[in-house]
Amino acid sequence: MFYQLKVAEEKDLNKLTAFANKAGVNSEGFPELIDQFILMEDGNHELVACIGIEPVNEDGILRSLVVSDKLKQAHILTLFQSAQTLSRQKGMKYLYLITNNKASIDFLIMMGFEEISTEEVPVHLLNTEHMRSCLVENDKIVMVKEA
Repeated sequence: MFYQLKVAEEKDLNKLTAFANKAGVNSEGFPELIDQFILMEDGNHELVACIGIEPVNEDGILRSLVVSDKLKQAHILTLFQSAQTLSRQKGMKYLYLITNNKASIDFLIMMGFEEISTEEVPVHLLNTEHMRSCLVENDKIVMVKEA
């Protein structure tokens, strides 16, 4: 199957929001962040994956990762690499993410992320709505890598 990556545009907002909501992912803030999303579409222009980057000062928070079960690990790797490229283009120094999926830790480490404690997260990131809402849940793991 052929997949194409692209940076989201205003015209993709409804499609992106519906895709995220169907997966149970909060789409709050999508309109303001639309050009911070990487989308992966199949040959029929249907979304099969997305990842967003919320810029905060010179850092970015990876968020709203949704991946279709059709995709292989290599496709997800490409999605992450594209997000890293976009974050560099936007001048970000570090990328942070929060996960509760222990099975994904090995993959994320392979991608260059390292686990950190919540005490190591910069204050400007802890003040974001996304970080605050994610960190109230138990078993959350925070990871970081250079952009």
